[in-house]
Amino acid sequence: MDIFKAPDWFRNLFPEGARSFGGTYGWYAVLVVAGLLLLLLLWAVLTRLFRRPPEPPTRQSLEEILNDYPDAGAKSGDRQLRFEGLPVRLRLVVVAPSGTGSEVDQEEVEKLLDGVVPGLGDIFKEDLPRLRIWPTQLSHEGFANHFHRNMIVPEPEDEPTRWVLVAGRARAGKRQIMLGLAMQAVKPTTIARQFIDAHQWALLLKVRVKE
Repeated sequence: MDIFKAPDWFRNLFPEGARSFGGTYGWYAVLVVAGLLLLLLLWAVLTRLFRRPPEPPTRQSLEEILNDYPDAGAKSGDRQLRFEGLPVRLRLVVVAPSGTGSEVDQEEVEKLLDGVVPGLGDIFKEDLPRLRIWPTQLSHEGFANHFHRNMIVPEPEDEPTRWVLVAGRARAGKRQIMLGLAMQAVKPTTIARQFIDAHQWALLLKVRVKE
């Protein structure tokens, strides 16, 4: 069968005086359109078969290289933050909503910190630490582990360091949040990393008026 020759049923579609024209150029036009449609179909099939799967979205790193943080500037206020009696400066605050809590707005962090430890909001304003808002956390233990894993200090494990890292769940009034603090002491200490429960924040962390 010669596909370039128009079949009789196609030629008969044209008036008798135009059958010769329709049976040649008209049929060629049909073949061209059919060929283009076939190529488009083939292209669509091949594209679907060999299309690279979309790359997963890049997850934003939560890692903090604390050695890159500058030292805190000169203290201007009369308040001093102490952890277990050791004077410290606040360098990083990590806040995340708990599994049942609402999202955390950075504008409300100062008020939330005051709710956890009276006066901690003032320290936040004076020390000007970096602030990180993390995604919702389902477990306070998971959050604390995640926090400590992402806080990178220059000293090896179990060696004294100026960095004091604490994390856990905290209660600001009636609201529960996840809170992590990276604080810098004047001299190296061995109380580098601690997990804190909600009732321990106000016991271990104190805001004092400097003598």
